[in-house]
Parts: sequence; structure tokens; C-alpha cells
Amino acid sequence: MTEQQIATALDELVSLVAEGKPMEAFEKFYHENLEKTDLDGITHQGKTVNEKIGLDLLSKVTAVRDFTAVGKIIKGNRSFLVWSLDFDHANNGAIKVTQVAIQDWEDGKIIRERFIA
Repeated sequence: MTEQQIATALDELVSLVAEGKPMEAFEKFYHENLEKTDLDGITHQGKTVNEKIGLDLLSKVTAVRDFTAVGKIIKGNRSFLVWSLDFDHANNGAIKVTQVAIQDWEDGKIIRERFIA
């Protein structure tokens, strides 16, 4: 996958999220062998496991004030996508953070993703 192809894929992923379709973006752009490490530092293996985690998180979001991509860098098969997040979570209260998703691409999909804030 070229850097331009990754940039185009990221633009579509961000558009789907902006349209309120984050799980459609997940389905389209994440690899079956996904390895994902969230801000808590815990790594989860496999697309199915990560899909369940994502659905659980989304089910507990009670209000969204901001969920936008504010920057991206692509070098080789790695992308850095910066998100601005401001939302309320049923268990954790108000969450306001700028985070970076570090994504490695394989076969046209994200195979590894790590978040830092």
C-alpha cells in the first residue's frame, strides 16, 4: 500500500466516524489479525475481540461534544492519526483528551494500532 493509498483510506475512515459510523469504519479498515493497544496499555488480539470492546465502549457514551481528527502523518506503512475527543462515558464520566493512533498497515488494513495521549 502506498502512502497516498493510506492517506485516502484514512480520509474515508475519518469521514465514516464523522458520519456516526465508527463500526463501519472498523469493519472496512481493520485487519482480521488486529493487535490493538488502548490508552490503558492493555493489548487485545484479533478483530472480533476488538470489535466487542469497541461496541461496549460506544454503548456507554452518553454525550459527544467533540470527536474529530485533527491531523495525520504517513510514512511508509505507518500512519499517525491525531484525534480530539470530548465525550461523557457512563462509567468514567467526562473524557477530554487529544490522542494519537499509531497504525501499521498490511494488506490494505490496519493490523496494529496503539494509542498514546
